[in-house]
Amino acid sequence: MDTKDISFVSFGLVVLDEIRFANRKPLINVLGGSGAYGARLFLPSPLSRSLAWPIHIGNDFPDPIAELLHSWDTILVITKESDQPSTRGLLEYQDTTFGPKNFKYTTPVLTIQESKLPGTALLTSKIYHYLATPQDMRTRILNILALRKQAGIQHRPLIIWEPAPLSCKPENLQDCLAVVALVDVFSPNHLELAALFVDTPATPDRTEIETLALKFLASGVGPEGKGTVIIRAGENGCFVRSGNLSKWLPSFHIAGTGEEQAAKVVDPTGAGNAFLGGYSIGYLQTGGDIEQAACYGSVAASFALEQVGMPKRIDGDEELWNGASVLDRLNEYRARQESVGTQGSSS
Repeated sequence: MDTKDISFVSFGLVVLDEIRFANRKPLINVLGGSGAYGARLFLPSPLSRSLAWPIHIGNDFPDPIAELLHSWDTILVITKESDQPSTRGLLEYQDTTFGPKNFKYTTPVLTIQESKLPGTALLTSKIYHYLATPQDMRTRILNILALRKQAGIQHRPLIIWEPAPLSCKPENLQDCLAVVALVDVFSPNHLELAALFVDTPATPDRTEIETLALKFLASGVGPEGKGTVIIRAGENGCFVRSGNLSKWLPSFHIAGTGEEQAAKVVDPTGAGNAFLGGYSIGYLQTGGDIEQAACYGSVAASFALEQVGMPKRIDGDEELWNGASVLDRLNEYRARQESVGTQGSSS
C-alpha cells in the first residue's frame, strides 16, 4: 500500500487495565486506551492496512494480546522496552451502575515519540488522534508538523485531541484554551469538560455542556477558528459544535429500542477512544461531513460497550464484530436519525 493511503494514526496509549467492580471479581490485562480499534471497525481488510498503529509496550506485554493486535491486519509499529513494564492502569467502579469511577496509572506511562516517525508511513497520515496533556499536546503538534514539512509533505493533517483525563483541572484551562487553536477537533467527555472549569464538579446537564463547549469554540478552535468541539456524554450521546453545526446525537444503544438495547451495555470503558477512531474514518469517508462522522463515532462506541475489552472480530464473506455488521448498524443509526427529523437539535 502506498504511503499516501495512510488514513489514520492514533497516539492514544495502549494500556493494560485492571478493572475492579463492586461485588465482582476484578479483571486483569484488559486492553484499552487507544482510538485505533474504533477506526478499525470501519476498515475491513485490506483497507485495514491504511490504519497505522504505533504502540509502546514493556517486557510484560501478554503474548495473546500481541497476537490479537497482529491479527487485525493493520500497520502495527511496536516499540518494546526490555527493562520496563507496560503501561498499566487501575480502574475502579464505585458502584454497579458503571457511573462513578476512579482511574490511576500503576506503572510509568510509555508514550510514542515523534522521533520514531521519520522514514515511516506514519508521517503521511491524513488524521492523527492524540491523548495528551495540554502541555504535551502543543509540543507534539509542533513536532509532527515540522517533521512532515521536512519530509516535503505539504497538506495539513486533521488533528484530533482527546485531553488526558488526569490533566483536566481548572489550573490547566488556560493552556487548553491556547492549545485548541492548534487542533481541528477537541473532544473531552462531559466530566472532563466540567472538571476544566470547577474542582470536583457535579455531572453537567445538557445546557451546561453546551455552554462550556461554546467557551472553547468562542476562544478559537483550529486554524482560522474553523475547528470542532465534540463532547462525549456517555448514555446521553454526544454534543457536536462547530461554526455552522450545533447538535446532540444520541447513543446507539440507549437511544434505540429501550431495555433490550440498554442491556447490551456491559462496560463503557474505551467507548470514548472508539468514538474518535470511528469519527476519523467517517470524516474521511463522507468528505468531511462532521455530523455524519459523529454517526460513525457513535456506532464505533456501541461496539466498545458490549464487552469488557475489545470487540470480537469474526471473518467471513463480510467482516463482523460481536456478530454484527458495522455498516448495517451504521445504516440503522442513520435511519433512526432521519426518522426523528430535527429532534435532537440544539441551540
